[in-house]
Amino acid sequence: MKTYLPIHILLLFVLISISCSKTEPVNASKGLLDDEVRGEIIGTDENRSTATFRVTAVGIEFSDTSNPEREEIIEAEVQPGDLNLLENKSIFKGRLQPSFSPKNGEIFLLHSVWPDDFRERISFNNVNRLLRRDTLSMGEDTIRSVGDQVPPFALYDQDGEIITTDYLDGSVTILNFIFTRCSEPEMCPAATLKMKKLQDLSKQTNIPFVKFLSITLDPLFDSPGVLKSYARGYGINESNFRFGTAGKTVIDDLTRQFGIMRKKDPDAPLDHTMRTLVINSRRQIVYQVPGKGWSVDDFISRLQGHQSI
Repeated sequence: MKTYLPIHILLLFVLISISCSKTEPVNASKGLLDDEVRGEIIGTDENRSTATFRVTAVGIEFSDTSNPEREEIIEAEVQPGDLNLLENKSIFKGRLQPSFSPKNGEIFLLHSVWPDDFRERISFNNVNRLLRRDTLSMGEDTIRSVGDQVPPFALYDQDGEIITTDYLDGSVTILNFIFTRCSEPEMCPAATLKMKKLQDLSKQTNIPFVKFLSITLDPLFDSPGVLKSYARGYGINESNFRFGTAGKTVIDDLTRQFGIMRKKDPDAPLDHTMRTLVINSRRQIVYQVPGKGWSVDDFISRLQGHQSI
């Protein structure tokens, strides 16, 4: 004789299963590249530049090997920018490979680290679906210009925190596009130095409510940790200066919307155009200068009158 569970018990099981599915994906390795692992931080050691973590998923490159395995505890050496992220984010993904260092001997090297909390990732992707839809709705020759609103977007900053268009609210924001491996002195390095000078002058002249946002053109390399090291290398005051990165599709959509042209030649550095914009507290573009020839004096005068824009 068959027995049946009461309907309220069945409903309880359904609710539990739905709740569990919202906190952990069914396929734990989903979203990982072949040589990536997903892990949960146990601890970090700044003196040794290492992180200890529990492996929660592995890419298919590791599927036929015994090291690393899921649930294994691993210690790996990490670069300073990545270590900064791992000190603040418990769930991450990154590339893992055997290595050797004078400080730690034979040890794994963990690099190209990204935050990877499942719930944060869902929120991040949902915002960028809106960006994708908005980009597809634009005409082929249409770009954002003065008077237009900034499209919705979500990026990871140099600390691995999610920043969205909410970052623009309540301030005037200077926005540009750069990448950390740019070796042309008159392009990205010059632009970052000018952004830093503009930031310093705005503070010295007591201009309130000013923010800065530089978005990478090279997301395959410029992880949050790389951007952190870049900001530190330029001595940036990070209190109101964010560097943003995301997946390639997100960056493609943003460069398309803002009219940034880029071309990747396997045998040459990334070739790209430039554009520097002023965005008001209502997320509206109020001024822009194409190319690399914008001046700090011009932009500081715009910021001094920012309450009128």
